[in-house]
Amino acid sequence: MMGPRNVPGRQPPSVGDRIASARRRRGMSRRVLADLIGRSEEWLRQIENGKRRLDSIEYAIRISDVLDIGDLLTDLGLAEAHASRTSRPANAVARTRAAILSAVGTDLLGDEAQRRPQVVSLEREVEEAWRIWTGHANRYQRTFLLLPQLIQDASARLRTEVTADPIAAALSVHYLARTILSRVNEEQLAWIMADRALVAAGRVGGESLLAAAWHGASSYLRQGCYEEAQRLALAAAAHEPPGDARADNLLSLRGALLLVAAEAAAADLDVERCFQLLQDARRIARNVPDDLQPHMIPFGMTEVGISAVQSEIRLGRIAEAMRLAAEVDIPDDYPPDRQARFFIPLAFLHARRNEDAAAAFALGKIAGISPEDIRYDHLCGQALHRLLRRNNLTIRRELSRLAALSEFRPG
Repeated sequence: MMGPRNVPGRQPPSVGDRIASARRRRGMSRRVLADLIGRSEEWLRQIENGKRRLDSIEYAIRISDVLDIGDLLTDLGLAEAHASRTSRPANAVARTRAAILSAVGTDLLGDEAQRRPQVVSLEREVEEAWRIWTGHANRYQRTFLLLPQLIQDASARLRTEVTADPIAAALSVHYLARTILSRVNEEQLAWIMADRALVAAGRVGGESLLAAAWHGASSYLRQGCYEEAQRLALAAAAHEPPGDARADNLLSLRGALLLVAAEAAAADLDVERCFQLLQDARRIARNVPDDLQPHMIPFGMTEVGISAVQSEIRLGRIAEAMRLAAEVDIPDDYPPDRQARFFIPLAFLHARRNEDAAAAFALGKIAGISPEDIRYDHLCGQALHRLLRRNNLTIRRELSRLAALSEFRPG
């Protein structure tokens, strides 16, 4: 039966009514929607009740994305402004945030028969997503498109499986989400995924537990929790999994954990411990293949070199960081994500030191390796902002090219 739409004499639903109706259709509480868009429940209540106007394009976009109200911006008269100000990272993150937060809550009560049957192909799908992330030119955009469904499928897998092999694919989804969310500076969401992975990996142990601990410690490090990062990384590195784990994989994971602990020690200004951990990791790297990446976690002499540079940066010894950077030989076929991890902080540091040509060169290297890092990575954005504000005439052509790749604009 048709509803009473467009009945003569009846007022069309207000923006607040449309938001409330869409929210209820999705079984979403006002509190959940408020959390998803980053506002208070009382603010949302006033919007829905018509006591406050929704005149912020930022929050209109967030609500439109979460509730999939495609013409909301048109109704608000904000469509033209949205066309010139759309932030692809914000839109992509909003959808991923919704998937992460809905993975627990209403989804837990859903009918198993209604869950996506393709969840059985999770192994193949997450492998393809990692392949895109590690090697595709448009890796951010394409990976973000895949993440929401992958997160939902991984959550369903973790609810129903208890053995190591099926859980491994679900954990891999969590690792991928943690990695990309950290790169766009969404550290709270990244930590949620790392924490969920650590809890799930504890059910199966083995290599999975070490890999989950690496992501957890990396998340701690990026949030400034240096003591916690060291404690988790070193506890995992000392852990002895069952005898069925591969010796090379265990060595590689332990080495990677030591590198996280070393960078955390450097950030905590513990120079002696940092150098000792780097030395321990270097000894391990000499005994494992350089291209080994168990659970998509890279380790080897190249990674030791990159971490040594990062540690010097965290210690504030910029000249030494630059000297060590010149000694790091990044292979041409090294994964774009790892190459970007090397060049991005260098670009930022050069920009901070007003070394415009060097900063532009590093950003140019990043653009050649992974153009979307210029658009999505927050440190790239900050470096480019500094260069654009100074408007150095000697690099104007290069700056114009970089600005065209970026969604960031100087304020």
